[in-house]
Amino acid sequence: MPEEIEVETRELQEAIDELHKERTEREESEKATSWTKYIGLTTAILAVFAAVGALRSGSLVNEAMIAQLKASDKWNEYQSARQKTHLYSLQANVIIDGALTYPSNSGPAKKGRWSPKSGADRAKEYEAQVAKEEEKSKTLSEAAKKFEEEAKHEMHGHHQFAQCVAYIQVAIALGAISALTKLKPVWIMSMIVGAAGLYLCIAGLLANGF
Repeated sequence: MPEEIEVETRELQEAIDELHKERTEREESEKATSWTKYIGLTTAILAVFAAVGALRSGSLVNEAMIAQLKASDKWNEYQSARQKTHLYSLQANVIIDGALTYPSNSGPAKKGRWSPKSGADRAKEYEAQVAKEEEKSKTLSEAAKKFEEEAKHEMHGHHQFAQCVAYIQVAIALGAISALTKLKPVWIMSMIVGAAGLYLCIAGLLANGF
């Protein structure tokens, strides 16, 4: 009878030891992979910044296109004004100065916009027209260049946010791989790539406004 009790006790102790060993191994395994619970958190944070970057990228490219169109309109307005001014001024002055004469029996023609003028007066008129054109061309060119600089700045911001989204998408993909394979180095690589994307996103927000 005592021998049977001793055998049962030994078997029970072996079972307890085996359970304790399995529990210890399970705890060690869980401890070794405890970092995986942070993958979901980092992925969610990266996804938020990716969404912000995508929105700002699309908004900036639209604003850049609008600014470029405004610059083109200014240049077209400038060219059209110069061409029409030169065309009408030169053609009218050629007709007035070269073709019109005073009637011999009616005295001098009435003074007015289309009356003949002396060479000195016509030269002063040309000088005034040239000064007016130069001032107008300066104003229009400055406005066009301002719009072009604005378009360039916003397009640069668009590219920066597009790169941000690309980096974050790669980081999220690496995070998913690390969660499936339980490979911590892959997760570390994901964090590095994600940090680069976050830097581009924050720098873009500070440079281009929220």
